[in-house]
Amino acid sequence: MAADGARSSSSEAWIAHAVTGALSGALWIGVVGLAFALASVWMSASPALSALPLLVALAQLWLLLRVAIDRRLFDALAASADPNVQTGQADLAGLDGALTGLGWIASERTGRPLPERARGAMRLVRASLVLAAVQLCLSLLILLLR
Repeated sequence: MAADGARSSSSEAWIAHAVTGALSGALWIGVVGLAFALASVWMSASPALSALPLLVALAQLWLLLRVAIDRRLFDALAASADPNVQTGQADLAGLDGALTGLGWIASERTGRPLPERARGAMRLVRASLVLAAVQLCLSLLILLLR
């Protein structure tokens, strides 16, 4: 039974590490998207053309904040789930208590398993990629219209 618990905590640690890596990549993707937004605004001849890249950039900034927060949280979960740490279990209850106390999640969203949380974080990664692709398309469109 102890081997199963160690295997489970090791798996949790690796899930959290993998998500931390993906979220780190999403930070870079978001920065690239913001660079495309700046290029679009710089190349744009009219304020009307630069409005859309700026609106998408606002969404990217919000997403970058979420990604940065989640990256730190998953990094902490990875450390708490490390089998070499005293408990060897991801402190999901502690995280839920903190997030609920901050008003960042509703109490009915507590108790979710780590894989479900990982899927939610990966949605942020995909959204970051989509927004960066939108910014690239806007930059190319503005370049063509120039």
